[in-house]
Amino acid sequence: MPSYGAPQNNGYGNTGQGYGYGASQPGASGPYGSMPPVQPTLTIGDGLSWAWSRITDNPVVLLVGFGIWTILTGLGAQASYTVDGVEHTYGLGIPGGNIISLAAMLIGPIAMAHVGLLTSSGRKARFADFFTFPNFLQGFLAMLLSGLATVIGSIFLIVPGIILYYLFTFVRYAAVEYHLNAIAAMRHSMRLLSANVGVLLPFALIGFLLLVAGTATVIGWIVTVPLVALMTTYAYVRVQGRDVARYPSQG
Repeated sequence: MPSYGAPQNNGYGNTGQGYGYGASQPGASGPYGSMPPVQPTLTIGDGLSWAWSRITDNPVVLLVGFGIWTILTGLGAQASYTVDGVEHTYGLGIPGGNIISLAAMLIGPIAMAHVGLLTSSGRKARFADFFTFPNFLQGFLAMLLSGLATVIGSIFLIVPGIILYYLFTFVRYAAVEYHLNAIAAMRHSMRLLSANVGVLLPFALIGFLLLVAGTATVIGWIVTVPLVALMTTYAYVRVQGRDVARYPSQG
């Protein structure tokens, strides 16, 4: 079973020790899910710098791996616009694309969280890691339930949907790293994000803007998706009082 704790110091101070599988769960010394008694120190500049350094350290695997899941998620995407009263629809039009996209949206984040946590621990991800799904059933349920809650919140009132999307950002990481069940992963994500709005909300906004900017070109999206994914991993690790592994990565 993999462990995501940073394996070496690398001259960057105490990196701490991740929980990994079979180790203590978050808040083990108190009620489940309680926050660690630390003041998180993280900045967008450091997060961007670290994410970019990890991409340049392992470019082929990370860009291709994240790119595969990005493509699978977008297979069912369609959009339409009206010109002079005539509606035009465009999309990939692949048979079964909607089903593939839905499946990718539910299981892809589990593998990508696994890759992010491996990278944050100082290990170089392999292509196989993008198709590894730790704690698959509970991770799948966590993604499904949090997705449904977000969609329902968006249908009735847009603002609650946006808030829930933010609060469930770390669900996949909690399910993968701590091997939590779906509900516990959702609660842990909500507690981390609600307790650290001041430092995490700017990360969410910058991530959203980067993804929007990336949609302007295909190449831009290939870069911004892994960049945002690794920035999110950085925020998840740092807000819990641990540091991400820096240089060099281990094979």
